[in-house]
Amino acid sequence: MRIGCVPYDHAKPFAGGWGKGDVVWDHPKGLVGRLKRSEVDLALIPVWEVLTGGPYRVVDGLAVGSRGEVRSVAVFHEKPLAECRGVQLSPRSMSSVQLWRVISKGAWGLEMEERQDGEARLKIGDEALREWRKKGGHGLSDLGAAWWEWTQKPFVFGVWAMRQGYVAGSGEIEKFRNECNHGIERRGELVQGEFEREYLTKCIRYELGREEKDGMAEFAKRSGVEMPKIEYI
Repeated sequence: MRIGCVPYDHAKPFAGGWGKGDVVWDHPKGLVGRLKRSEVDLALIPVWEVLTGGPYRVVDGLAVGSRGEVRSVAVFHEKPLAECRGVQLSPRSMSSVQLWRVISKGAWGLEMEERQDGEARLKIGDEALREWRKKGGHGLSDLGAAWWEWTQKPFVFGVWAMRQGYVAGSGEIEKFRNECNHGIERRGELVQGEFEREYLTKCIRYELGREEKDGMAEFAKRSGVEMPKIEYI
């Protein structure tokens, strides 16, 4: 089974579980293309793609999400957001871009032009983490925290989805799930420094249960799209 994963710190627990192998590393939007081109069989892809670009089969129980401050998905701004005229969006993201659109309009009542020279800048992954750490958590709007405050529901950024037409071997998915869970359980051993420990053990959530699925449905609803029927495997 060819795996596609993101080259971000939050994927360390997954890689720490299944280790080295036939893995392709790419950014979230890039993995969607690789999955559709059958370059990988199973990939960690944006939940927004699953909600709008399916149908997909999704590995149950595993996700990348948050219940509050996430740190690695934030809009950085030198002045208050209400004074910013434009926002620069990450070209590598799908879920975070849509999350920004939903929160900025629905929760904050902002109408901001999306442009490359925007004063506000949406960053994701390790780039956002570096900026968050540099600023000490100031001069930014954390989208995980904003979603939680607005809805009181978890947010799911990415899930493990299988490409259409791929037939997994006997026990292959269960083995993958067990390996991932093993890595998640020992994620505290994989960190480098206290900042990363806080991020992987307190900010990022790896569950995909009933409450997370409710959060996905809420995201679809507030985005104005119909919740698709997802096959969980």
